[in-house]
Amino acid sequence: MIIPGILEENFDEVKRKIRLVENVCSTVQVDIVDNTIITGKTFLNIQKIRKVETKTDTTLHLMVEKPTKYLKTGPILNLFNKSKIPNMSTVVTQLIKDKDLKSFISFSKNAGYKIGLSINADEDTSLLQPYMEDLDIVQFMSVVPGKQGNDFIPNVLDKIRDFKSHFPLITTQIDGGVNESTFQQVLETGVDNIVVGSAIFNSEDPKKKFLEFSSIFNERTANGARR
Repeated sequence: MIIPGILEENFDEVKRKIRLVENVCSTVQVDIVDNTIITGKTFLNIQKIRKVETKTDTTLHLMVEKPTKYLKTGPILNLFNKSKIPNMSTVVTQLIKDKDLKSFISFSKNAGYKIGLSINADEDTSLLQPYMEDLDIVQFMSVVPGKQGNDFIPNVLDKIRDFKSHFPLITTQIDGGVNESTFQQVLETGVDNIVVGSAIFNSEDPKKKFLEFSSIFNERTANGARR
């Protein structure tokens, strides 16, 4: 699946980008950065996502030191402080301190979210091992995270292939630097989801560009299934 990636400081811009592609895509990914573990800053009040009236599902990628804090933020929470945002199915975090990561996994599971863990290009996949039984998605960062448009890191491709050979039932996802020149290389890994940001939203027609990427992805997937 192709997932449009959105990283913005202004939430109005997040809404605008969702509107650009919501009629053609089933899922968008919204990035949250608070300038702690990753340099940069986006909007931080994720409860605003509740107010976006759209059928498009949201994956939230939290590039923050204490992700559970952001999931709990909001004026209306139930007794156990586990109020799931209705139009958001999946939450992904970076590898952080074990205590904070366990808190994130526990909260997210109880709230009913699918759980993803994102690993940077310079991090070994063995670091994922203690959390594997709780994960629905492993996301491989193929750029230095923090802003869109950073250079693609090709050695991530071999890391994805190796991971898929050992954990074929875990959904794999790649995020960062995917564009027309890197897309075919990424497809050849057999990765399940591809997050595409700048290459979609910086194009003249984001909806058309999304459909172009999706058509190639779906054809590749269909050909692979027939083999």
